[in-house]
Amino acid sequence: MKSSQASDAERKVVLTDGTPGIVRPIGPADRWALVNAFEELAEESRESRFFFNKSTLSEKELERLSTPDGFDHIAFGLAVNTGEDEELLPIAVARCFRSPDDREVAELAIVTADIWQGRGAGAELMRSLSAAAYEVGIRRWFAAMFADNSAIQRLLQRFGRKCEEHPIGGGVVEVIYEITKPQGGFFDPSA
Repeated sequence: MKSSQASDAERKVVLTDGTPGIVRPIGPADRWALVNAFEELAEESRESRFFFNKSTLSEKELERLSTPDGFDHIAFGLAVNTGEDEELLPIAVARCFRSPDDREVAELAIVTADIWQGRGAGAELMRSLSAAAYEVGIRRWFAAMFADNSAIQRLLQRFGRKCEEHPIGGGVVEVIYEITKPQGGFFDPSA
C-alpha cells in the first residue's frame, strides 16, 4: 500500500538548544547513515534499545530498516546542521512496525545518538511518526523498555496515554500507549 501523505513530508525543526534540523522519512539511500549511527552508539544506549550490547546490524536487518513502506513500517530520521559544513548529520531515528495480529497496534522504536539526547530530537520525531501512524489507522504503540527508562516514558506520555504495563523480567516492561489524535495533521510542539 502507498505511504501516507504525512509520512512523505519533510519538516524543518529546531531542537531545544537552537540547533536546526530536518525530520524526513527514511529510505534506501539512508542505509549507510543507519550503519554509521549504530556504530557510534555507546554500549549503554545499545543495551537500552536492544536489551544487550548488540555489536552490528545484519544485512537482513539493514534491508528491513532502510525500506519502510509508510503503512506497515513507518520510519523517520532527524538530521541536524551543526554549522561545520553543508552536510546534515543524522542523529536520531523513530520507527514503528504494525502488528500482524492487531492492525491498530504498532511496535515503536526510537534511538538518538548519545551526545544529542535530551535536546528534543525524540519529541520532533514522535511528532511526525505519531501523525503518520494515526493517518494510516495505527491507534496504539507497543514498546518494550527498561522499567527505569523515565525519558522514553515521559516522551510517550506527551503523545499518548498509557493503557497497559506488564513486567516481563530482567527489569524490562511491555507497555501499550493509546496515541493521541493529532490536530491539523501534526501534534502541537508545545505540548
